[in-house]
Amino acid sequence: MLTTGTEKRIVQQAAACIASRIFRAIEKQGYCALVLAGGNSPRELYRLLADGVPVSAMQEQGVNVPETAAVSASGGTTVQLPWQSVMLFWGDERCVPENHDESNFSMACASLITPTDIPKRNLFPMPHVTENHETAARHYEQKLKQFFERHEHCTLNAFPVFDIILLGMGADGHTASLFPENRKALEEKNRWVIAVDAKQGSPPGFRLSLTLPVINNARSVLFFVTGKDKESMVHDITSGKRPDLPAARVKPEDGELIWFYGKG
Repeated sequence: MLTTGTEKRIVQQAAACIASRIFRAIEKQGYCALVLAGGNSPRELYRLLADGVPVSAMQEQGVNVPETAAVSASGGTTVQLPWQSVMLFWGDERCVPENHDESNFSMACASLITPTDIPKRNLFPMPHVTENHETAARHYEQKLKQFFERHEHCTLNAFPVFDIILLGMGADGHTASLFPENRKALEEKNRWVIAVDAKQGSPPGFRLSLTLPVINNARSVLFFVTGKDKESMVHDITSGKRPDLPAARVKPEDGELIWFYGKG
């Protein structure tokens, strides 16, 4: 499913979609396992999730506001999300210091985590390392395995089931830190987390990334993409013209795939 529109509208629609899946997961199992995307595109989306999702946007998505949801009338009627029951993970991370401008964790802290006072125990950031990248990838994979084993939230194929994975996409069709040129990373079948030498990244350098088997095992995968420079790529991928690209290889096995594209 592809939803397009102005960036402001897409931010609201994506926030409503995420909110509905958060409530659904919490109702089912008592918590929601949400994977955040990095980069600059989701910054305004995170701010809206922190401030509260407009009830009007949820209604436009055909979502009923749960009776247990906290609703605020300040600045318009909004639904406050139950962050105490949301566990935050990351789909990829640049191997830079935690407070670096290019850190995905740092961006999420500024736009989402700090404004909402999400408990520290709910945060599962990727390691911030500038060396020993492979060790860091295995450390995060082990951290994920410990979480999912504790919550009995893995499938028989031994991959975790995240409730929501939020992804972005680059103009070259990469997603998370899975790039078109890195065939080895794209063909990984067993690992949950890998270290990637993203020479073509912005900026270039090592990164950690979830793998395609993990992404494709999620209940809901949401692409949130903005910018006119990505319009043709969004069209090519969603229409099936470029099945070779990383973003096109995101095909949840037993979940839903939703695209939001804002033209600016």
